Amino acid sequence: MKNGGIALALLAALVAGAAVDAARPPGQQISARAYLVCVAGYRAALHPVTSHFIRCRYRPTCSNYSALAVQRFGIVRGLRLTLSRLLSCRQSVAPGTLDPVPSR
Repeated sequence: MKNGGIALALLAALVAGAAVDAARPPGQQISARAYLVCVAGYRAALHPVTSHFIRCRYRPTCSNYSALAVQRFGIVRGLRLTLSRLLSCRQSVAPGTLDPVPSR
């Protein structure tokens, strides 16, 4: 029971920290910067491999879209836009369809 209480307290602190971080301007969000590092890692390590069998139907690619959305709007809205983009991807979308990150 003692370990469960510690884990719950750590989880609550993590959620509170994420909420405070998300309230900061996009350029100052630690979570956004960490996410951008992950996207850059994906582009460097995994994208060269996956690009042989996965083709993005949109321009810019989903990883570029996601990085720009998070840079522009912060982690919460950026990931929401990214999720919306990913859910809209289907075979009926012509390859090369232009879908830029909204300006506002």
